[in-house]
Amino acid sequence: TGDGNAAPVINLQTNFGGGKTHSMLALYHLFSGIAPTELVGIDAVMADAGAGKIPTARRVVLVGNKISPGNPSIKPDGTAVRTLWGELAWQLGNAAGGPKEAKKAFNRIKADDENATSPGDVLRELFNEYAPSMILIDEWVAYLRQVYKVEGLPSGSFDANLSFVQALTEAVKASPGTLLVASLPASQIEVGGEGGQEALVRLKQT
Repeated sequence: TGDGNAAPVINLQTNFGGGKTHSMLALYHLFSGIAPTELVGIDAVMADAGAGKIPTARRVVLVGNKISPGNPSIKPDGTAVRTLWGELAWQLGNAAGGPKEAKKAFNRIKADDENATSPGDVLRELFNEYAPSMILIDEWVAYLRQVYKVEGLPSGSFDANLSFVQALTEAVKASPGTLLVASLPASQIEVGGEGGQEALVRLKQT
């Protein structure tokens, strides 16, 4: 609602089947610009939050088991997006103004996408420019465990992705009107082996 009192980074961590993805789906629709009266039960949520209205936010959705670390995503204009930060910038611009704006936003971090290096403070600049925005990240551990101890992927190394995690959380905290909601697994079945365990530990620390 813009009062600045909420946590800018929210970690949803439950056991398998605990409702993480459903919670993010609810948020996705809640900030879509739809009238709250069209969403069943939201009137009670708004009353609890003391919110008289709900802002429309530019939404970015990153789902780790739907994005390939080894296979760049080719956008309709032919742009190849290799990294999570490239995808984030593209979606943010697209939500703000369609394909042309998507290309403009992506070009701000194009070199970091091509070199698979974390974009650093450019994220804060993008968030300030395109606020209000909401970034939803699901299956982050599933993505990171694929790059664990694997070099040369278009997505960047495990360490480069962890640098992005840190840059992202810091940029969100420094950007009024930006919210990051990420899901982390609590059950071993979702975490997986050594790579998943290391990814979970590092994500929770950050």
